Amino acid sequence: MRTYIIAEAGSCHDGDLQKAKALIRAAREAGADAVKFQFWSSAETLAQRRRTGPTYQAIYAKYQMPQGWLPILADEARRAGVGFLCTTYFASDIEVVAPYVSRFKVASFEAQDEAFLLAHLGFGKPLIVSTGMMRRREWKPTMLGNIDITWLHCVSAYPCPDQEANIAAIRLMRVMWDKVGYSDHTESLASGAIAVACGAVVLEKHLRLNETDPGNPDYATALDPLEFGDYVDLVRQAEVLLGDGRKEPQAAEAAMAPYRVKVHED
Repeated sequence: MRTYIIAEAGSCHDGDLQKAKALIRAAREAGADAVKFQFWSSAETLAQRRRTGPTYQAIYAKYQMPQGWLPILADEARRAGVGFLCTTYFASDIEVVAPYVSRFKVASFEAQDEAFLLAHLGFGKPLIVSTGMMRRREWKPTMLGNIDITWLHCVSAYPCPDQEANIAAIRLMRVMWDKVGYSDHTESLASGAIAVACGAVVLEKHLRLNETDPGNPDYATALDPLEFGDYVDLVRQAEVLLGDGRKEPQAAEAAMAPYRVKVHED
């Protein structure tokens, strides 16, 4: 099964529309299946919702994506041949992004807001939900009924230390849910391939440009375009190496088959 790889552009556009377009092109060239941005209609309301205070409110204001960018970036993604996604944080913003996205994405910070999750259901689009900061007892696998939903393992640290990535948790999540994946905040290039080996069918990894401001809040978590391309290549290699999982003789073994020692002759 081909893994769906999302390049998380996040705030790495630096408030510059041309950089946002360049991120879409970089995602395509690196081999991503989709590119994702973030939209909030009010920096002040987002700061209040998350109880972050004036420091974060200033950051939210600086990197707030204008609503007018949505059709422009969605069209850029269409022409580039990649899916377009955009995380929202308020129920009222869901209908704003709905005409442009191929599926919805809910961040870990909103994953326990049942009303917010349910607000996505009327649009008939698949839903992806990150599960950072969750304990197993907080999981609600039946809460959303039978909609197409993928739950992503996530560690909400930016960046996430390798020793706390806990990618093997994906195996446990597969017991609970049909579709699982990984929202990857590590700096590792191998983490996606490891997640695929554990059963991830969706990956999300931050992407930045070489020109992205090093002071950008997403900079430390993001890979540059060449690194992201290597990340994708390792995932695709993992898919090939994993095969179909059935224990059967392989075609490459045919030349050696005549030399097997048979303990019992037919």
